Amino acid sequence: MSALIEFDSVCKYYQMGDTVVKAADHISMKIEKGEFVAIVGQSGSGKSTCMNIIGCLDVPTSGTYKLNGRDVGSMDKNELAEIRNELLGFIFQQYNLLPKLSLLENVELPLVYAGLSRSEQHQRAKEALEQVGLGNKLDNKPSQLSGGQQQRASIARALVGRPAVILADEPTGALDSHTGREVLGILQKLHKQGNTVVLITHDNSIAVQAERIIRLEDGRIVYDGDSHAPEAVVQPNYIPQEEEETEQEGSV
Repeated sequence: MSALIEFDSVCKYYQMGDTVVKAADHISMKIEKGEFVAIVGQSGSGKSTCMNIIGCLDVPTSGTYKLNGRDVGSMDKNELAEIRNELLGFIFQQYNLLPKLSLLENVELPLVYAGLSRSEQHQRAKEALEQVGLGNKLDNKPSQLSGGQQQRASIARALVGRPAVILADEPTGALDSHTGREVLGILQKLHKQGNTVVLITHDNSIAVQAERIIRLEDGRIVYDGDSHAPEAVVQPNYIPQEEEETEQEGSV
């Protein structure tokens, strides 16, 4: 049985003038159903490219990406849109809530094309908002909420379609540390309930909240394993020994 998310030697190359940029360079990984995985790396590491491919917003230049056993690289735009709606729930750093709609209406949006009756859409959106502690804010507009509440509403919107994968891109980036911890707590709770969560972040202190870390540098995986293992934490850049000795000589 195939993994829920499977990269087999995935490459993504971009032409920048005369230079070819390797945003993803032969990345192979598997994420199983029910895992909580953080893909972590600094700007330019390839994590955003991986997120776009996992989220069916882009396709590999070469290699194979399978989502729930289906080869995404061979799909056209309509098929990509369909599989996104069917299997993926997105949480973004910017909440992307429509300001003129109530929370309930915002959360109902992914269900518009799901073939559900209005009453079913309404009920599922209400349940999703209750799940993130916003059952008493159904009629509120986004502007009437704090940043943390807006992010919780966007989590409810990601959940309402009952996706196979919750894909969270820097979900705490616009929040203060306390509110960010609350949002991470919700993601951990969703994972414990059996959801598959993939968290994209540049922040190591956030990445370690997941069970598994996949660390990227220069488009390649440099670590894939337990988030609590000592080697999961990035080591500080030490001054090379020659420079250190030169500095000491200069201070004598």
